[in-house]
Order: sequence, then C-alpha cells, then structure tokens
Amino acid sequence: MLLCSPAGQALPLNVAHARRPESLAGLRIGLLDNTKAPVDRIMEYLAARIREQVPGATVFHIAKQHPSLPAEPEVYAALAENADVVINALGD
Repeated sequence: MLLCSPAGQALPLNVAHARRPESLAGLRIGLLDNTKAPVDRIMEYLAARIREQVPGATVFHIAKQHPSLPAEPEVYAALAENADVVINALGD
C-alpha cells in the first residue's frame, strides 16, 4: 500500500502582472462567463454599462462550457482574437 500525504511544498511562481491600459476607450472588451448563476445577468448588465460609458469600446461575450473545468482552448482562442482586455466573472 502506498500512502501519499496531501501536504507539500508549493513552489514559488513568479509571474509578472499584465500591462494595464490607461483607458478602455476604443478597446475590444472580452467578458468571460464561468456559467455559474447569476453570472449571465451580471455580464449583460456589465456589457450595457460598458457600451454606455466607454467611448468606442466594443464588447465580446463568451462562456465556458462547464463551471468546474478550465475554459476550452476554443474559448481562449476566441478571446485572443476578439478582445484586447478580458473581464472574468465568477458567481455562485
């Protein structure tokens, strides 16, 4: 029998923060929905506010297929193609 301990040593992860735009004006803003309730309504509200308040910005909304799994490669590809910045929504 092999017993494994769940305790371990986490390795440090050095990741630089993404460069933030000075303004969202004119950018393509991606909204990533994790499919938990009520994220769909939150995203609709957020998209409407962005369209009202951010000059020239466009909104691209996409959802993962399953809330407990990472987004599919196609979702990431669509965001890379259609968005300059992404807002990831989490909800329960």
